[in-house]
Amino acid sequence: MNLYPTNKTAKVGQNLLWMVWSASISIANSILLWAYFARMREVEEVGKFTIVMGIYTLFFGICSLGLIPFLVSEISRRSEQSAAKSEQNVATFISTATVVLLISGIGCAVLMAVGGFFVSASWSVRLSILILSLALIPTSLLAVGESTAISFGQTRLIAIATTLENLLRTIIPFALIWFGFDIWLICVSFVLVRVVALFIYFWAARHKLRFFNFNADDLAKILRVVPTFGGTIILVSINWQAAIVLLGFFSTEIESAKYGVASRFLLPVSILMASYASVIQPIITQYAQNSMANAGFYLSKMLSYPLILATLAAIISPFLSRQILTIFFGSKYADASTTLDILAMSIVPFCVVMIVARGLVATNAQQIDLIANAVGVAVCLAGGLLLIPKYGAIGAATAQLLSFLAMAGLETVYLSRKIFSFRIWQQACLSSGFLLLIHLIIWKI
Repeated sequence: MNLYPTNKTAKVGQNLLWMVWSASISIANSILLWAYFARMREVEEVGKFTIVMGIYTLFFGICSLGLIPFLVSEISRRSEQSAAKSEQNVATFISTATVVLLISGIGCAVLMAVGGFFVSASWSVRLSILILSLALIPTSLLAVGESTAISFGQTRLIAIATTLENLLRTIIPFALIWFGFDIWLICVSFVLVRVVALFIYFWAARHKLRFFNFNADDLAKILRVVPTFGGTIILVSINWQAAIVLLGFFSTEIESAKYGVASRFLLPVSILMASYASVIQPIITQYAQNSMANAGFYLSKMLSYPLILATLAAIISPFLSRQILTIFFGSKYADASTTLDILAMSIVPFCVVMIVARGLVATNAQQIDLIANAVGVAVCLAGGLLLIPKYGAIGAATAQLLSFLAMAGLETVYLSRKIFSFRIWQQACLSSGFLLLIHLIIWKI
């Protein structure tokens, strides 16, 4: 029996709802945990926690090698073959991918543990990073489980695993924080709940484990695409965490804490945009195969929705950021409002990048996304080195904004030339320019 629906758009709405639920529960956990930690612990300890989670997030993205879009596509393609060979072919490919990502997870865990000795002189931070690095091993395997679930339209399984994991990742750390335990023990709990989430996928696939079989041809196929997808995800992860790492080197733990709490509000955007982009990716691809003009119109339409919402959020931020930070994290973080305002502006080009990158993949121009991310990392590092020593968290947020602007400009200009019906870049540039003017006026006042 072929479990993958023949009509790929049949379950788009249902799958999107399950993915939105998964995203929402993850967002709630992140904000609540950080808010509780910030209120219960001193600013310096929050700064240490920010550094630990920053380097973990860096390797969290890298350990999957960026292969999830490729795995989803390949599993879907194989599942549509004749029933006689579909199950075995899919199982063999999943088995081989599991071995590849297991090796990647172990390698990233080693690198993260070693890297902990360079990002901070605090032994509490180093020990916490060493422990949390173990979570990368189940994380890499979870990438295979999630890809398989998406391929077969079983996003409900992702929702179940995500819900249980985030419930445990809220209750257990809350108790540990309440009783005054150090952050290294909180990291132990993070590792354990990752294993619990992995067990859910293992249990769901228990009847298929007899088909586990490594295949050299599949290994060669996976390794051929690793440089492009892996290179892109490495650059994405570096771009996201470069500011935090540079803050650890060139600024104080207090500034790291300010940036940490302010950047929490970027997480909901990134999670929701990733879910939104994943759901519309198959449809973009279908349009691109049939008509590039229609692909451009559809892509422009799908981008306009998050672009409008992002612009509104960035306009509202200067009027509410101080109050929001005080409500969630306490009055001692009210001064991080300017940092949050700058990060709110960065949401606009970030949304552009997330959707345009899917258009690049659909038109076989993934290398442009790789180049754009390389440019973004260079801009972020250069901006951070220039601004962070003097301006701290505000300088880090500005570097992140400049990075996203550079990426959005490069990708949209290229895609608008490749697909003439794609014209969203003018609106995006006008929106970014208008926001910059509004914020400059407000800050001057």
